[in-house]
Amino acid sequence: MRRSLGMAALLLAGSAAAADLTLRPQGPQLTRAVQQALAELSTPGLSLRLVTTGGPELTLGSASSVPFNPDVAVRTVAQAGERRIEINPQGPLALDAAVRQALAQEFDLDAWTPEAARLRFSGADLNGDGAVDLTDLALLMNSLGGTGRGDLNGDRQVDDADLKLFAEAYQLP
Repeated sequence: MRRSLGMAALLLAGSAAAADLTLRPQGPQLTRAVQQALAELSTPGLSLRLVTTGGPELTLGSASSVPFNPDVAVRTVAQAGERRIEINPQGPLALDAAVRQALAQEFDLDAWTPEAARLRFSGADLNGDGAVDLTDLALLMNSLGGTGRGDLNGDRQVDDADLKLFAEAYQLP
């Protein structure tokens, strides 16, 4: 089953961007931890916002009878077409670190840094130079038919839908 990144939209406003990330944290403790984690990655040029109307559920502890491996901080469970990200309350990481690990995995971040988030969520500017240009198109074309850099719509595939999004963002000089 293909995993959705949970990214609802990228809204570009001038040079600043905002990314709405969909995830359903269960309870105020997890909601605060997710909001704090997203604040760590947000910059004046890119604001990451939590949207709780969709995406996988994030729980503290197991929602099933399957016990956690004590060495595992986070696991993803798929059941009846729904995905749930479970955080081990007795795991090897504190809650803040476990949430960061879960979000890094969910949103396919190479590192937990504002720079990694900017590269991942800044839209069609694939090389992060502040412009959507032919260099970005070359990067997208190199990934066409695969996964990774160039996946502008967050479906974990680089395909015609991503080319369309790129075309909408590209401005002739």
